[in-house]
Amino acid sequence: MAPKQHPTAPDQFEIYNELVRRSRRSFLLSGVLVVITLGSLALAFVSLVRPLPVVVTSDNPLEPRRIVAAGDASVREIDAKRFFATTARRLHGWSSMNAVNELTDASMTMTTRWRKRFAAEMNGEVTVPESIDASGKTTLLQTYVLAKIRNELDVDWETVSCAKEARAWHCKASATMKILPLGGDPVEHEKLTKRLSIRATFVEVAVTKTTIDGLLVDFWDAQIEEKS
Repeated sequence: MAPKQHPTAPDQFEIYNELVRRSRRSFLLSGVLVVITLGSLALAFVSLVRPLPVVVTSDNPLEPRRIVAAGDASVREIDAKRFFATTARRLHGWSSMNAVNELTDASMTMTTRWRKRFAAEMNGEVTVPESIDASGKTTLLQTYVLAKIRNELDVDWETVSCAKEARAWHCKASATMKILPLGGDPVEHEKLTKRLSIRATFVEVAVTKTTIDGLLVDFWDAQIEEKS
C-alpha cells in the first residue's frame, strides 16, 4: 500500500509574485477608469463653455448668412438691412403660385405677437364676387392665390436705413412694386406700379439654425407713397 501524499505547501515566493501581479492589474484598471472619468469631465466642460456658432456674413446683401463654427454672431447694420430686404421680398414680392409658401416662410421669422397679428390679417375675410366664391367672401390670402398675378419688388438700397436701439433694430426704406400677370405679356399701366414706404422693427434673438439672422420681425408696415 502506497503511503499517503501530503499536499505541498505553496512556495512563499509564488504567493508574493501572484500578489504583485494582481496589484499591477488593479493599478492599471484604476488608471484606465481615471482617464475615462477625466475625459468625460473635459468633454462636459467644453460643451458648457462652448460659445455661440459663428455666422459668416458678407457685405453683399444678396449673399445669405451661413454657420461655420463657434464665436461671435452679433448683428451688424448690414445684417439688419439684408434681413429687411429678404422679408420685404417675401411679403411683397410673391406670385399667386408661391404666395402661400412665401408668406408662411415670412411668418416663421416673426415674433409670436406679430405672427398672430399677421395670421389674423391673412385669414381675415374680404368681400369678393360670387363668381369667385358663392358666399361672396373669402380670406385675404385666398384672393392672392386666385388673383393670378406676380409681384416684382425692387428695394431702393439708397433709401434703406437701420438704427439700433437697445436690442431692437428700426429700419425703413422705399421700394417699387410692379404687378404683372402670372402668364402672358406684361400690362403697362401706371396703377400697376406702386411706390411703397416700408417701416419695420426687428428684435435680436439667439442665433440658431431656424433664426440664423439673429432677428425676428416685431413690426411691419408698408404704405403706398403719395405721388407728388
